[in-house]
Amino acid sequence: MAKTRLSGAAFVEHGYGQVEPNHLSAQRTGQIYAQLPADPDIAVLENGQFVKYDYKEGLVNFTGKGEWMLVLNEVKLYRDYQGYDDFAMKKEDYAASVYSPIDGANVTNVNAVNYQGVVTADAFEPDSTTNPYVVASFKAPKMMPTGTKMVPRVFKTNVGDIFTTNTVNKATLAVGEELAPGADGYLTTADKDAEMVWQVVKVYTLPDRQKAVKIMRIK
Repeated sequence: MAKTRLSGAAFVEHGYGQVEPNHLSAQRTGQIYAQLPADPDIAVLENGQFVKYDYKEGLVNFTGKGEWMLVLNEVKLYRDYQGYDDFAMKKEDYAASVYSPIDGANVTNVNAVNYQGVVTADAFEPDSTTNPYVVASFKAPKMMPTGTKMVPRVFKTNVGDIFTTNTVNKATLAVGEELAPGADGYLTTADKDAEMVWQVVKVYTLPDRQKAVKIMRIK
C-alpha cells in the first residue's frame, strides 16, 4: 500500500487520486468513451483528472477542443494488500498498439495456383473466380499513433453531477470553493472564464479515511 503521495494533486495524502461516483449522469446516458489512446507524452492518468477527447487528432490529451471529460478507469489491483489509492493508469503498465484490426491500408496477397482443366466460376460463392491466380485483398490492421500505449475510459459530465474525490491540486479546500480543470487536467481554483465549474459541497473522506471533497458541477 502506498505510504507517500504518488499523485500530482496536492490534496492527495498518499497514493494516487480516487473517485467515488455519487450521481454521474453518464452511467445512465451512456456518454462513456474509451476508444482513443492517450497522448504519448502522458505518462500517468489518475482517476479524477480531466482530459480532452480529441477525436480529430485521434488522441486523449489536455489541449484538444471541446469539453473536459472525467477520467474514471476501472480500478485493477493484483495484490491483496493494495487499496484504491494504489491504482492509476500508467503508461509503463500498458502495451496497446492496434487501434483496429481492419481499418489499415489495403494489402494484396497473390497466391499462384496451377489449375488443371477448365475452371468455372460459381455465382453463389463471392470469392469464386475463373482466374487461375487467386488474388486476395484485405485490410491491414490500423495501428495506434507512435508512442501511445494506453486507452483511458472517460465520462462526459453534466450540470448537477456529483462525485467524491481527492484529485484536487490544492492543499486545503472549504465548502463553497469553486474548482475547474487546469492545464494538466487536475482540478484547481476556477477563474472567472472557466467553461466548467465544480463547487465543493462537502468536505468529506474516502473509504480509506483520506480527506476528500464532494463536488457538484454548477456550470
